[in-house]
Amino acid sequence: MDRKRLREKLMKKTQTEIAENLAGAEVHIIKAVKLISDLDAVSNLLKENVIDWEKRNPGEGAIKMLDQLKQNQISIETEKQELTNFIEKEMDKELPVFASVAGAVLGAKILAQAGSKKRLAFLPASTVQLLGAEKALFNHLKKQGQCPKHGHLFNHPLIQKLPKQKRGKAARILAGKLAIAAKMDYFGSTTDIDLLGDAEKKIANL
Repeated sequence: MDRKRLREKLMKKTQTEIAENLAGAEVHIIKAVKLISDLDAVSNLLKENVIDWEKRNPGEGAIKMLDQLKQNQISIETEKQELTNFIEKEMDKELPVFASVAGAVLGAKILAQAGSKKRLAFLPASTVQLLGAEKALFNHLKKQGQCPKHGHLFNHPLIQKLPKQKRGKAARILAGKLAIAAKMDYFGSTTDIDLLGDAEKKIANL
């Protein structure tokens, strides 16, 4: 295949992927959860700077400025909560089974990492397990670190409460259930399966 045809093929593939990522209703969930991450970073930075400034004996003018900055930080936290409420409602509509297993916000982060509802549905469990750990996986492949055992799933309550040595196996169990849940949501399955309950039982037996 010559360069021109290869370039055209790659361009077409890229355009298709972009169109796919922007076509579904889940694009609003992805935008919202990414915005929460951005607001988190701004809020934490603002809070740290305010605390540091307060330690330096601010005068009257500085105190007024600090009060305004504190109000801004409160406003950011309010916006984050409103975005969280939006994500919970939208995930319940778009990916109800997946959200019931992962939790709405964590599920939205995994969805955002996958890129679309369709792509998430076709990912193997092993990939779902490592979504969010791409940098660590890349370093491992370059032989610069250990292979990661989990990505975003690290923040799931079932993983958080476990000792470190059991988290990898638990993440694999949970990822398997999430892969099933994503397919159920995408293909509209109505099978009554308690995926979260099954995961809890298997993880409890580790």
